[in-house]
Amino acid sequence: MESEVIKSILSSFTFSFYLTWWIILPLVLFFVFKDVWFFYIRTLFIRKIKWVILEIKVPRNILKTPKAMEQVFASLYASYSFGMSIWDRIWDGKVEPYFSFELVGNEKGIFFYVRIPDDKRNLVEAAIYSQFPDAEIEETEDYVETLPEVLPNKTYDIWGTDLIYVRDYLYPIKTYLKFEEDIDERRIDPISSITEVMSKLKDGEHLWMQYLISPTGSPSGKEIVKEGKELVESLIKGKKPKKPAGKMSQWIDGTLEFLKNLISGFWKYPEWSKKGEEKENGKEFVDLAKMTKGVRDIVEGIESKVSKLSFDTVIRFVYIDRRDSFSPMNVSATFGFFQQFSTQDMNSLKPGSTKTLYNNIWARLFPFWKKFLMNYKKRRVYDWYRTRRFGKYNKIRKEDFSILCTEELATLYHFPIEMVEAPSLRRLSSKKGEPPVGLPLK
Repeated sequence: MESEVIKSILSSFTFSFYLTWWIILPLVLFFVFKDVWFFYIRTLFIRKIKWVILEIKVPRNILKTPKAMEQVFASLYASYSFGMSIWDRIWDGKVEPYFSFELVGNEKGIFFYVRIPDDKRNLVEAAIYSQFPDAEIEETEDYVETLPEVLPNKTYDIWGTDLIYVRDYLYPIKTYLKFEEDIDERRIDPISSITEVMSKLKDGEHLWMQYLISPTGSPSGKEIVKEGKELVESLIKGKKPKKPAGKMSQWIDGTLEFLKNLISGFWKYPEWSKKGEEKENGKEFVDLAKMTKGVRDIVEGIESKVSKLSFDTVIRFVYIDRRDSFSPMNVSATFGFFQQFSTQDMNSLKPGSTKTLYNNIWARLFPFWKKFLMNYKKRRVYDWYRTRRFGKYNKIRKEDFSILCTEELATLYHFPIEMVEAPSLRRLSSKKGEPPVGLPLK
């Protein structure tokens, strides 16, 4: 009897599959090979991008604060798609455009570069000239080609890492506005500490820093404003913010709720949860005047950050020198530059998983494995720097990045003010002049 029931079920299933396989099979294959297709088509799209390297020089007597650079980054947000079409994403493999702003130091001097897609060149140049009309922008060869393609080797050693946020991306780091609160500190440029380190580099030493940025936000990125408001409300009420449920979690919750109402529907009306609606009864009211100054500062910092345009950001630096003269002090000095933007109550930057360190119990038990892994990490971070790899997957698949607003980016990367006296800083000795009006051309 049981065998007949099983045969009947299998027969029904086989017959149903026979009738619907042409619908089911493509769906199954789609989910199986979706990631493979995206990897292929996006890799193809990124490889087709034509990149150019521009060197930027500004006059010595520049009086503009990092606010001008903030406007440059805000102008670059115009490249954001605000949500690509399904055709562009799936068939063409398009990704949001990204740029690399780079600060480079070696024995020859200190250089400001930007690596951009060729079709975005006019946008970038217009953004820079609008704030720095006396700047000089020239296309140049890629400086990474001056060193071997693979490092470390017998001659050179390397130390490098990506930097990530310590806390949630909604908490800002200390920005240039905080440095300008005191009248005396307005003459202090936070970038002077790293230019001072770079100006003392000797022959064979290289210190490279890059900020890879890509515009983000709703609808294709995170709901930054919404998440910021939720965090602010939780801080005011003294509660931890609820993490948004994933799609799978929402589907499971919805299915369980449906089954529950299906069973209980025989003796009572179904009860459905209301999403996005707050109950007026029991709503908490908080006297903002009773908030501590620390909480008020955090709330103001978060609100200020989410009100500005934001970018997915990868911060990376490498220090390269000959093995016989390699100086770890330059690595420490570079971390010191980033440390000045840290605050105990909000956010700071720390080395990510790409850092060229490996010092746990396995490294102590198996020294040979430590040497192998250290060498692998060094080669990886160097290759990622050379190729300007945007995160672990290079935009081929989704991943979480540190999200910086324009104010934070301008704090980390801007042209030094006149007071910065780094000896090897490459600047224009004079402003560009214009020919007299009516000057004959022939």
